[in-house]
Amino acid sequence: MVNEANIVYSIIVPTIGRKREISELLASIKEADIAIPYEILIIDQNADGFLENSLNEFLNYLPIKVFNVDFKGLSKAKNFGVLKARGEIVSFPDDDCKVFKDTFETGFETLNRGYDLVFGKCIDEVGDDTVLIFKKEPFELSTKNMMGGFVEATVFCRKKVFEKFQFDENMGAGTFFGAEEGYDWLYRILSNQESKAFFNPDIKFYHPPVVANKGDTSSLKRVFTYRCGTAYLCHKHKFLFKYLTRLYLVFFASIIYKIVDSRKSVYYAVEYHALKLGWLFSKKYL
Repeated sequence: MVNEANIVYSIIVPTIGRKREISELLASIKEADIAIPYEILIIDQNADGFLENSLNEFLNYLPIKVFNVDFKGLSKAKNFGVLKARGEIVSFPDDDCKVFKDTFETGFETLNRGYDLVFGKCIDEVGDDTVLIFKKEPFELSTKNMMGGFVEATVFCRKKVFEKFQFDENMGAGTFFGAEEGYDWLYRILSNQESKAFFNPDIKFYHPPVVANKGDTSSLKRVFTYRCGTAYLCHKHKFLFKYLTRLYLVFFASIIYKIVDSRKSVYYAVEYHALKLGWLFSKKYL
């Protein structure tokens, strides 16, 4: 087993409701090149015993620690994981992603060029971008150019960054404001101008594509919580132009699609109301 005093890297995996995917992630980590002492922290938000069979086959091969917590929330789980982490480098792969053989090696090499955070990209089985459309070339991130260059699930981050900047626990999966916690976190870091961040498209994670069937029940639930998160982000950082642009865009989309696609019309109507409610309710937390 790894001597805990020598651990350099902590892989923090918050998880809820996934068994097969956790097994696949751990299997991919087992096959990856990791040349430094590391640990895997599973922040388990499930009922007792839910992950037992998924984890048992790896406990003899991987340095896994399981923390059964009594709270729900992705951001809170990440912050909790950092407090428990022994490594000076941390990352937060999604519980439904997989890594490639060279993911960690490329991440460490990029981080050691003098950066405090480095981000990679998410791809599907054929190499196409998932989650978002990433920029093609590597670049240093700033508050003005960060779009297309980050997803927090791909980050390699020096733990010292968390001395000042934790994830906002009002945001992210498991909360009313169910998205944009990564944007908020990175924007605050880069606004401070003490940390350097970089995007390297050669750092790759497999992530299944998000199914975008606008109008079904799951898509309506997802867009509602996501856009409440968008409203919270815009209110918090005074992104009024960004907020109003999206608000009016989806308002007109909901009207236009009434003629040609009623399901999409409902989808954009839900998005419109979520933006308004998210802005209103965010006043309680800001």
